[in-house]
Amino acid sequence: GKTFTIASLYLRLLLGHGEENSRHSEELTVDRILVVTFTEAATAELRERIRAKIHDARLAFARAVHNNDYKSGDPVIDPLLASIGDHKSAAQILLNAERSMDEASIFTIHGFCQRMLTQNAFESGAQFESEFVTDQAKLMHQVAADFWRRSFYHLPKMVAESVYDCWSSPSALLGDMGNSLTGVPKHLTVEPLENSLEEFCQQGIARIDELKKQWSEHCADFEALIAGSGVDKRSYTKKNLPNWLEQVSSWANNPTTSLQVHDKLEKFSQELLIEKTKKGEAPEHVVFKLIDDFLSQPLEIKQPLLSLAIHQCRKTLQQAKEQKNWLSFDDLLTQLSEATENKENALLLEKIREQYPVALIDEFQDTDPLQYSIFSTLYQDQPQCGLFMIGDPKQAIYAFRGADIFTYIQARRQVADHYTLDTNWRSTADMVSSVNRIFEHGKQPFLYDDDIPF
Repeated sequence: GKTFTIASLYLRLLLGHGEENSRHSEELTVDRILVVTFTEAATAELRERIRAKIHDARLAFARAVHNNDYKSGDPVIDPLLASIGDHKSAAQILLNAERSMDEASIFTIHGFCQRMLTQNAFESGAQFESEFVTDQAKLMHQVAADFWRRSFYHLPKMVAESVYDCWSSPSALLGDMGNSLTGVPKHLTVEPLENSLEEFCQQGIARIDELKKQWSEHCADFEALIAGSGVDKRSYTKKNLPNWLEQVSSWANNPTTSLQVHDKLEKFSQELLIEKTKKGEAPEHVVFKLIDDFLSQPLEIKQPLLSLAIHQCRKTLQQAKEQKNWLSFDDLLTQLSEATENKENALLLEKIREQYPVALIDEFQDTDPLQYSIFSTLYQDQPQCGLFMIGDPKQAIYAFRGADIFTYIQARRQVADHYTLDTNWRSTADMVSSVNRIFEHGKQPFLYDDDIPF
C-alpha cells in the first residue's frame, strides 16, 4: 500500500539509490527528508513503519557484509542488496538513520507550516511570538453574534421577521457559514447584499404589492379561462382550481407583512400552464406572464445576506486574531502560502529547499489549494529537488477536511511522472474481482476519466 511505498522510497533516499538521472545527488539524512501526512496518528504510524523498514534493511546489509549472497526475502530490500556494492557503508548509513529517527522530519501539514513560520519568522513576515490556538470556535461565535447585533437589532419588526425566517439565532447563522470564515477564500455564487435590509424589503414589498394589484384586478377571469383551455384537468381539477384561486386571492387581498409569497402562486405561472397543456390551447394572460417574471427573480434574502455575513465576519475574525496575536490551523497554511508566493521571499524558499530537498506528501487525495500552492511553489521547476505526491483519488471523500478533488486533478496534470500500485495486498482475489465487475459496468465510474481512471 501507500505507507509501504513511502517507507521504501525513504529507504532509497537514505542510501542514494537509483539511476544516475533519477536519484538525488547525495544520500540524505532523516532530518532532510520531509514527510507530510494529515493527522498526528498517521504521523506516528509513518514514523514507526519507516523506522521498522530501516531496521530490517540495516540487518540485511550487515548480514550481507559476511555473506554476499544473503537474501532477506523482502521485495524492496533484496534489489538494494543486489545493486549497492558497499554493504558495510550502507549498513552504517542505516544505523545512523535508525539512531536519529527521533529527529526525522515527519509532520502533519499544520506542524510543518508552524515549524517553517517560527523557524523563519523574519523571512516569512510572521509574528515572532504568536499564540497557536487549536479551537477558535468561541471567537467565531463572538464574531457571528457581533454581526447579528450590528446588522439586525435596529431593524423594523417586519424586516426582522424576514431575517428570523432565515435564522433563529447567531448560532444558526454561524452553522450556515460553516468553514467559509477560515482557510482559502470561498467563491461565493451569490453577491453580498449591497443595499440596506430595509431598502431590500421595501423594494420587495413594492414588487409583491404590484403583483397583488394586478391579480385582484383580473382574477375574476381566471377560472373560466383555465377551465376552458387544454390544460391538464387531472392537475387543474374542478376542486383544485377554484380552491387555488381562492387561496391566492385571499393572500392578494391582505396587507403585505413579509417577503413570503403564497406557495400556490406558481400554479398560475405562464410557463407551468404551458407545460401542463399537452393538447389544445394553453391558457394565456398578462398576469400569468407577470407571475413568470416575478418567480424568475425571487425575493430571496437568505443567500445575499449569508454572503454579506461571510464577507464581513471573515474580515472581523482575522482582525480579532491579529489583535490577540493568535494563529489557528488554517492561518498556518494561509500565512505560509502567502509567504512562499511572495516574490520578495526568495530567501525563505531557498532555506526550505536547502533544509528539505525532497518531500513526500501522504494522503494527497485530500489536498486543498493552499497545501498544493505551498509545495508546488517550493518544488516545481527545481531539478535539484524532489516532490512525491502519494494518494488515492478514489478515497477523496473527506470534504470536511477541506479536500478539493479539483486541486488533486490539477496537481496530477502538472507532475512529470505517474506511478500506480497494481497489486491489492489487502483484499482477496474474489473481492477484487467482484469490485472490478461492478465498476466495469459504469462508463465513467469517477466522472473524470482522464484524471481518475479506474
